Amino acid sequence: MQQPSFRKWLYFTLLALRGQPLGAYYERFVREDQKGISPDTTKELLIRLLDHCQRSVPYYAEVMHRAGNTYHKDPEEYLQRLPVLTKEIIRTHFDDLKSVDLPQRKWYFNTSSGSTGEPVRFIQDWDHAARTGAISLLFSRLVGHEVGECVARLWGSERDIIEGSVGWRAQLLNWITNTVFLNAYRMTPDRMRHFIEVINRRQPKLIVAYANAMFELARFVERERLEITPPGAIITSAETLHPFMREKIEQIFRCQIFNRYGSREVGDIACERPGIEGFWVAPWGNYIEITNSRGDREPPGVEGEILVTSLTNYAMPLIRYQIGDWGALSPTSWDNCTARGQVLRSLLGRTSDIFRNSQGMVVESGYFEGLLYFKEWVRKFQIIQKSCSCLLFRIVRNEGVPPPSQAELDGIVAKTKLLMGQECEVIFEFTDDIPANSLGKYRYMMSDVTLELWAEKTEQS
Repeated sequence: MQQPSFRKWLYFTLLALRGQPLGAYYERFVREDQKGISPDTTKELLIRLLDHCQRSVPYYAEVMHRAGNTYHKDPEEYLQRLPVLTKEIIRTHFDDLKSVDLPQRKWYFNTSSGSTGEPVRFIQDWDHAARTGAISLLFSRLVGHEVGECVARLWGSERDIIEGSVGWRAQLLNWITNTVFLNAYRMTPDRMRHFIEVINRRQPKLIVAYANAMFELARFVERERLEITPPGAIITSAETLHPFMREKIEQIFRCQIFNRYGSREVGDIACERPGIEGFWVAPWGNYIEITNSRGDREPPGVEGEILVTSLTNYAMPLIRYQIGDWGALSPTSWDNCTARGQVLRSLLGRTSDIFRNSQGMVVESGYFEGLLYFKEWVRKFQIIQKSCSCLLFRIVRNEGVPPPSQAELDGIVAKTKLLMGQECEVIFEFTDDIPANSLGKYRYMMSDVTLELWAEKTEQS
């Protein structure tokens, strides 16, 4: 077996040859974290970003002209003069939000998932991918995993379900990075038993997982009384990690669990790390604001809406982006030249439910969310499991966009039945709006099937 150091060198070298300096960013971030991050890091990155926006991004050039050019003195305060960036603004001003130097960049489209069920398309470039990728690797290193050491990913892959295999490029990348992939979209009892066998055999230094999927796997180990070799650490992401979930996972896997916060729009934002209470925000990646319903900033300790400014995406800058989550910041501090910077004291939202089918399979609900990605006719959605054999897709359509064809709907139905069973009824409900709760949010994935009802149903079948 190849040594971790060789795998790390090979991985970084191959990416560098493709024009992605992920390794260089990673080594720099590790060095600065160890020696002490300058308190001016985020300030300097904000000034550089705002310089670029004023010069090369039509939308921001206009709003900054109205706001004045005083951002060099205190860019963090200056941000409050700029409008909140909503998904609707991105849709309406998509072309004006693109950098004029986009033709000189290696770029790609991406789409949001978010906790509001309101997807939007945006643009990212390779340098953004390299910098956010390096931050993600740093988060893993802070909890004990170095690049090249074995990592198990309890994650999701729609392609693996639909096509039945993973492409050779993905297999090669998994080999180089010493990654074992455990598909969270297919969690039958047999597959979960196989997952435990793989974990025991490979003994990963780290497991990265959906929070709900990791909780379900822990409950399965406990219920089946299986032996498990503890990994070095666990990082959960993508969903809310409730205290009862953390307690159960740590009890069963006998290692510490760290929660990570991020999104497709801006990459990994923050992660729990030893020695800090809360989610440490990597100062090279994003800047966080907490605001109230009027858009005013809240002081540390007060919960409100999270606005994120990406410091890495110059292809389509996202400044004061309304990500759709709620949280509170701790007071910013710097200790003995060791960076603390921004820390999210609490994080709310990201609530999604595990779905269960009538055959006893635990189904990661994010799979169904993925079926609506890149659908121009979807403005907002909510997916509800009404029973073990019925799924409701509630959709608000985009105005001015042709409605979905029957073939598109049939494709979603077919992919849904791959996991829920051929007997599953799939209902599409097109509506004018989906109501939010008192916090201005709503559960975009939810299940009416309680564990007790599911158990009763499966016992009868």
